[in-house]
Amino acid sequence: MSSVKVNVFISHAPEDKHAADLLQEWLYPMRDEVNVWHYAPPRPPEVLPLSWRILLPWYRPVDPRVLYAETMQIRRNNAHIYVFLTSNNALKSSRVEEDITRALTRRIDCAWDELAPMIIPVALSPSSWKETSRLSKFEPLVGGVPIQKFSSTEDAYIKVTNQLAALIKVMQVRLNEARFYHDHASETELGLRQAAQTSLPYLGDNPGQFEFNPPAPFRPADWMGWSLIALIFAISAGSFRKNHPSVSSLHLKARPADERQTEYPRRVPMAPPPDTAVMVFPPVE
Repeated sequence: MSSVKVNVFISHAPEDKHAADLLQEWLYPMRDEVNVWHYAPPRPPEVLPLSWRILLPWYRPVDPRVLYAETMQIRRNNAHIYVFLTSNNALKSSRVEEDITRALTRRIDCAWDELAPMIIPVALSPSSWKETSRLSKFEPLVGGVPIQKFSSTEDAYIKVTNQLAALIKVMQVRLNEARFYHDHASETELGLRQAAQTSLPYLGDNPGQFEFNPPAPFRPADWMGWSLIALIFAISAGSFRKNHPSVSSLHLKARPADERQTEYPRRVPMAPPPDTAVMVFPPVE
């Protein structure tokens, strides 16, 4: 039985995305044991070329940002460790506040205290987070020293990564033990297992739900669109002038105006009625 991958969610202000990217790179060697997520939405869909906007005025491409938001919501709800990058920007970010609320709620709702999600602050720059933030009761990494205060950024991230890796190992051991108990509970423990199932953390049962698979962009060639427009224009123009040599071949029923239909030759030609013939019409109802 493989180990449960620990889900690490990095919450940060939009202005601090570069720090989250850097921390994710430092944790990359642990990719076989850890999923590291943070806010990195895709770009909006590209606008279609003018020719295709003319041909398909009703078409609206699928916005990958909508699908990404749904995936991020699943990731947020299944994180085992929440890393909060604190700064003045983070204190003003409503998104970070939502993440704090989600993490605190999940800690309260978890059936087992040892499996409750960890909340770990990491100070990026000096701020008043210890006085004003709800994160103040949680122990920060590297003693709460802001990363900007280190003599080198590399030294700061080495210490942050090492301490975070140690906590990841602890959480992984707890998750593996919980999954073993969850999968091998006895009949007497079955009721307890079912009652606590909704409040248990993610135990590796559906890893595919965290994958973000954006739709392939629809980007046809501009020259192809203009070619179709030219073809449609030629066919439309030919419907008014079927005899024109340049468009006559485009119409299956196009015929010259002076062409007459050849009458099928009869062996017994039709004879006109005699002069004495009486024409009888059906009665009008």
